[in-house]
Amino acid sequence: LSFIKGVVDSDCVDLCTKHYMTKAVKELYPEEDVDIIYDWELHTSSKLPKVNMSTAGHAAGLAYFNRPEEIKEPSWDKSRKMFGCSISPKYGGWFGYRAVLVFKNVKDESIEYLAPHDALESQKSKTELLEKFNGDWKDPAWRGMVYCEKPYSEEQLDYFNTLPADRLPKIQDMMSRYSAGNDDEAKKVI
Repeated sequence: LSFIKGVVDSDCVDLCTKHYMTKAVKELYPEEDVDIIYDWELHTSSKLPKVNMSTAGHAAGLAYFNRPEEIKEPSWDKSRKMFGCSISPKYGGWFGYRAVLVFKNVKDESIEYLAPHDALESQKSKTELLEKFNGDWKDPAWRGMVYCEKPYSEEQLDYFNTLPADRLPKIQDMMSRYSAGNDDEAKKVI
């Protein structure tokens, strides 16, 4: 919250992410040529994402990307458009991919691929995950299918389930409570 103090923008998470990612890359990799691709970036012509973050996370071994095609006997109508969903063995569904770093001049043939751990090994669990996620992604039930020590708070869920254009009043409310010292939960976040 201290980052956004005085910032009047409905997409403070994006602003904060960009600020700290840029800073970290400059500090940690000053000699490297690094592209940062954020989850909100789209190709101008197609309007498709520049990177499929779930696929990138899967390829990096961070979280298993459960795809509808993996379900041998789906319970849903095959004509229904179903989207895949990433689940981490540590964080369950309580995380979001915000950026991908591309090190343009790093080539190392010895890097080994580490497959992500599939925390939902049964077809039944995967089917349930995809049904919950595609049924109502705002309902956090799909996120909790793998235990996580620190899931999102109700306020975080409310914020992320609000359209970005409508988030500013929520941010202003959080800031006023935090600034007044009335929000013990906000102090834990900092």
